[in-house]
Amino acid sequence: MWYLLMSMRLTRHRFFAANPTGVDWVCGDLHGEFKALQAALSDAGFNKVVDRLFLLGDTIDRGPESRALLEWVLTTDWVHSVMGNHELMFIAGAEDIRSRYKHRGMGGEWASTLDEVSYTGLATRCRYQMPLTITLECENGQLGLVHAQSPFDDWCTVQDSPFSERFAIECTWPWNRAQGADHAISGISAVVSGHIGTDEMIQKGNQLWIDTLANTGRVPLMPVHQVLALVAKAPRND
Repeated sequence: MWYLLMSMRLTRHRFFAANPTGVDWVCGDLHGEFKALQAALSDAGFNKVVDRLFLLGDTIDRGPESRALLEWVLTTDWVHSVMGNHELMFIAGAEDIRSRYKHRGMGGEWASTLDEVSYTGLATRCRYQMPLTITLECENGQLGLVHAQSPFDDWCTVQDSPFSERFAIECTWPWNRAQGADHAISGISAVVSGHIGTDEMIQKGNQLWIDTLANTGRVPLMPVHQVLALVAKAPRND
């Protein structure tokens, strides 16, 4: 698949100013669990008039409502998502049939029910609407969002780097930072990722991985101020 990345015209980074009226929420991998997300939002008191929802990618595959969830994410103005490796495989399938077969092997069988117009349309919207990284301005800092892990030790480098195949891969596939010693990403208050299914949230310095839905059945939905509070006392090396 990787030889296709340079022609995909992926969105590298987006910046979001602070929410002046509501609460910003971050949520880990959903994998087609649309009803579970809606229930979690309701239970949390999410206010769609003023609140915003930021997803960590892998909205699709394995679960029962991949298409419905993806279409909702792409058409709801208060929902934003970074790109996960599953979305990356989905859009690669629009370019090359071999990638389409690989995507099905990752739980993407639902995509085989799409006609070509629908497939291409959804893949194109994913390219432009799901950046590889997001910087979210908060009241007491800034939050970096990326599916797998920060591709650099300094978030300023993440923001300034040009798009490359390596950049896309590093944002969506590896998880060695979650397995190593405590380490902080400089230039950012905290970095939140999903990608690695775990029973509990993993914290390394100011980095968090919150992909717990598959293992626990609980949607990992958190207000951003809670994320910042968790990392406030973590050692920093910037």
